Amino acid sequence: MTRAEALQEIIAAVNPRHAFDEHTVIAECADLDSLGLFNIVLFLNSLGLDPDVEELAQLKTVGNILDLIPQE
Repeated sequence: MTRAEALQEIIAAVNPRHAFDEHTVIAECADLDSLGLFNIVLFLNSLGLDPDVEELAQLKTVGNILDLIPQE
């Protein structure tokens, strides 16, 4: 999966109402509430990734989430 494809999958999982890209700051994005973040975790799990809570807490931007996903 390419980075652009992964971003599109995350956008589909979150279904944001506002502009959303890899520079979006998680803490400042109203669309990334607990349900949105849970959907992202489910997406990561579907890829065989199982980040722990401590690792997830360190993520600051959507780009940091994308960095967890192996790229083609």
